[in-house]
Amino acid sequence: MLREYVKNIDEYTIEKFAQSNGINLSDDEKKIIYLYIKNYWYQFYKGDANELFKELEEQLSKETYQKILELYNKYKKKIK
Repeated sequence: MLREYVKNIDEYTIEKFAQSNGINLSDDEKKIIYLYIKNYWYQFYKGDANELFKELEEQLSKETYQKILELYNKYKKKIK
C-alpha cells in the first residue's frame, strides 16, 4: 500500500502536506524532498535513515530540516 502511495506522489502533494504541518518549502526544497521520497522511501520506512537525514540537513533550510525530522519521528513511532 505504501509503495503505491509513493509511486503516485507528486510535488504538489508534498507541498500541501508540508503546508498543513506549518512548513513552507522553497521550490528547491520541494524537489529535494520529492527525490528523496521517490528514491529512498523504503530506507526511510524500514532501514536506517540517519545518513539520508545528514544529506538532507545540508540541502534544506535549518527550519525545514527540523520540522521534517520531527514529522518523521512522529510518524515512525505511529507505524511501529
